[in-house]
Amino acid sequence: MAHGPLAGIKVLDVSAAVAGPWASSQLAEQGASVVFVEKVGVKDVMRMTGAIEGEQSGCWVQMHRNKRAIDLDVRADEGREILLRLADEADVFIQNFRPGVADRLGIGYRDLSARNPEIVYLSISGFGADGPYADRPVYDPIIQGLSGMADTQNGDFVRSIVADKTTAMTAANAVLAALVARAGGAGGQHIEVNLLDSMLAWLFVDAYWNLTLPDAEPAPTYSEWYAPWETSDGLITANWTNFAQYQGACRAVGRPDLADDPRFTTREGRMRNAQAQRDEFGAALRSLTSEEALVALRDADVSCGPVLARREVLDDPQVRHNATVIESEHPTAGTTRTVRPPARFSETPTAIERHAPGKGEHTDEILGELGLATGEIERLRAAGVVG
Repeated sequence: MAHGPLAGIKVLDVSAAVAGPWASSQLAEQGASVVFVEKVGVKDVMRMTGAIEGEQSGCWVQMHRNKRAIDLDVRADEGREILLRLADEADVFIQNFRPGVADRLGIGYRDLSARNPEIVYLSISGFGADGPYADRPVYDPIIQGLSGMADTQNGDFVRSIVADKTTAMTAANAVLAALVARAGGAGGQHIEVNLLDSMLAWLFVDAYWNLTLPDAEPAPTYSEWYAPWETSDGLITANWTNFAQYQGACRAVGRPDLADDPRFTTREGRMRNAQAQRDEFGAALRSLTSEEALVALRDADVSCGPVLARREVLDDPQVRHNATVIESEHPTAGTTRTVRPPARFSETPTAIERHAPGKGEHTDEILGELGLATGEIERLRAAGVVG
């Protein structure tokens, strides 16, 4: 990889599913050279999740761009030795085995740091390295329920892998901080991130504000504020934070008198009386079409927008202007649509330089870089050590 602020950083990723791989995705999209390790003969679960074309899923083509892939049995002695040799040259190592498994395999932090003291070692788990839940299997919906995320959604679940992706962002940010510390002389270190802590940290900013100040009078949360508004022919979003915007919104829907209602004249009052405000304002909106409501609210400089279907998002004028969606031809999956990395760097621009790899696509290339001859690679393949 020659582009991006992380050009020259080498990442070795032996994780699976989403939290670990999407963390390495963010590093890859910023220029790091990422080698992704899959088990010999076993496809990563995300290759088989969503729409599928060949060995590529709709999830995979987005999450594994800019990476190289190797098939390796890290439980075999020769496979583990290959992994250790790759780690000797790595700046970052990522794993999300259950707590204790990496150590038993001989690829824990102590094993790798003894050989490469500068390595930044990232461990991702569901609940943490120890504690009453540490050994339990866990997936995103369990964390949504346990963290209060489902309660925040009024008892429902977000139809997206929120906990995994939140953890991945937390993890990538932590890796970058550790690399900065290393550049300052701190050396390598072990980073531990788990889904439960990451989800709670993400939620506490707003969903837990009544519990953050337990002695204060409780206030409605965004669960009440952020629900979409019904119109005569659909749904829209609209929100206001100051009184001027609220006045404009009231005029826009033909109810200027609501701005004079003493229950709603202050931000605190609008918070305390969120449901009453929603009832009054919502009744006025239901007399307008979505287009009529949006035109009136925009004219009043009120933050608002349509509730789009996913197909409609691709044709949204701002999405098109930003060139957010990239269409390209994958050598085995055909036409793919992915989104460009959201951060844009003025001096170290990023680039999508590799398609998401096929299973073991770069095994021979990576082993060759370690100095293994073709005959040795074929012997390892015949023994099931590599795929």
